[in-house]
Amino acid sequence: MKDILKEILDTSNLGNQTNDNKLVLEKKDNTIECKIINESKNLSHIIVEINKKNNVTIIRPINTIIESYYYFEPKYDIKEFIFEDLEIEIDELDSGGYGVYGLPEGFTKTIAYGLGLEKKYKILLNTIQKYCKDCQKIRISEGNKTSLNSNELIINHSDFDKIRRGLDRNQELFYREGQIAKESFIHDNIFTYIDSEKFPNLKIPSRKDVIYKVLRNTDYSKITNGDKNTLSQLKDTTDLSYLTVLMNEFEEKIKGNHQESAYQLFFEQNPLLLTFFSGSPFVTFKNQAYVGGKSFDNSNGQYPDFLHKNKLTNNTFIIEIKTPTTSLLDKTPYRNTGVYNPSKNLSGSITQLLTQKYQLETDISNLIKNAEDRNIEAYNVQSLLIIGNLSTLKSKDMIRSFELFRNNQSNLRIMTYDECLELLKTFTSLLSKNIDIVED
Repeated sequence: MKDILKEILDTSNLGNQTNDNKLVLEKKDNTIECKIINESKNLSHIIVEINKKNNVTIIRPINTIIESYYYFEPKYDIKEFIFEDLEIEIDELDSGGYGVYGLPEGFTKTIAYGLGLEKKYKILLNTIQKYCKDCQKIRISEGNKTSLNSNELIINHSDFDKIRRGLDRNQELFYREGQIAKESFIHDNIFTYIDSEKFPNLKIPSRKDVIYKVLRNTDYSKITNGDKNTLSQLKDTTDLSYLTVLMNEFEEKIKGNHQESAYQLFFEQNPLLLTFFSGSPFVTFKNQAYVGGKSFDNSNGQYPDFLHKNKLTNNTFIIEIKTPTTSLLDKTPYRNTGVYNPSKNLSGSITQLLTQKYQLETDISNLIKNAEDRNIEAYNVQSLLIIGNLSTLKSKDMIRSFELFRNNQSNLRIMTYDECLELLKTFTSLLSKNIDIVED
């Protein structure tokens, strides 16, 4: 039998609320276990268990805040979440500490904080417990259908993602109506799906029913004119609420000093922003897509952050994301003339985009041959670069130099993060004024 490899993970940068807890990683054969230990209280809990051989991961969420009355107790009545056929790893987080990478969207990943579902999805567990009081485990599986086995609920990964996205759409509705709509949505997609006779569709009245119809993606022809009017009012309110939340999240994000990958992930999770900033009806085609350029030794391949395509023409659009702290111009003027050169980061990003554009246009015919979606074109490909902040340009000369430089780029749009934020604020303000006019 092989020796157990133990490693104590550093969590000192996560604050005093969890400082008495230690994370211990144990690796043995094909199994990785992560334990939370409090030596002074003689407490130990296996919070993550990864079986590499069977490709199964188990998390057991607990409360890790020392001052909490429920310290070291399970977060939920459902004590285990089992994930099948997902590539899951334990690694350092950009923000400090350690996290579980590869969990489905909707799950938190910072181990020191006890793992589990994001707060906005707790209604999922509440609904499951309401209609299946004996449920102790949830298994999220790629290969199995959604079903109920004794004390274990199996949810197909696609079904889980459908439910998660449905809850997201419903998040900003009025609280009481939203809770009922969410409960109905979860009930029908799990319990009615498993046994429609035992668990018939829930019926909810009037205005709530409009939300329910939309969430369930039913036949829109069945929605009455009265429903449509109610839905229109709800949509305006929800759109404004969603945009306001998104705007606030975006503003907080750009205040931070994160790695480039963190901003790429934020845009990936909020694709509406990229469509909005691009200014055309583009939809995501593929993230980190290969667009050509590999040499004989398989190097130099080009992978833009986002490859979008026009919904109407199928023409492609390339997007590159840099950080808000990326410099835009050199710090000193060229030969004291009041002219500032673009920074190495800015000029390098543009060269990177132009190379990706060239390779995509050159290799498009070969790329289409191997693509699942062949409805894609590369006609004089346009591109968008999101980089830096205008607020870092402290003089009129710097602003002039930057504007002259970016406005002379061909087929390339350069936007800064504070410009993107201002665009969101302006649109949200206009939408808010329109709603006020309608209500008056």
